[in-house]
Amino acid sequence: MINDVYKGISVECKIVNPAAKIYRDNIPQNFKTPAFFAELIEFSPMRSVNGKQRISSQFDLQYFPDGNPTEYKTKCIQMQEELSRHFQVLEGSFYVKDRSFKLTDDVLHFQFTVDYTEAFIADETPMQELDTNTNMKED
Repeated sequence: MINDVYKGISVECKIVNPAAKIYRDNIPQNFKTPAFFAELIEFSPMRSVNGKQRISSQFDLQYFPDGNPTEYKTKCIQMQEELSRHFQVLEGSFYVKDRSFKLTDDVLHFQFTVDYTEAFIADETPMQELDTNTNMKED
């Protein structure tokens, strides 16, 4: 299900900035800007009842602006406004909460949490009927 959350993040990033490349696990050297980097920074599963598990996932979505380095701060502030308008619900299923923004070294960090419930699928084979023949004669 975490892949569905990443997909929702990607969709929202494309809405906010269609030209930006989106990276997930690592950023290659000499990557092109503008770009987003979605990083899972905390994954907290909590056991629930009835074969379900509640999961809280905290993300750091980083934005790297393009253009003139003297304009990076301004572009990050503009992106902060756009992200705050769009990142509320991902793919209509995952609600974004605990949103916060921080600008560090001309990179915008947008941290947020997504909570969801995941159901376990049992790998058990159901019992089947067993036909037996005892080959006994009745008198």
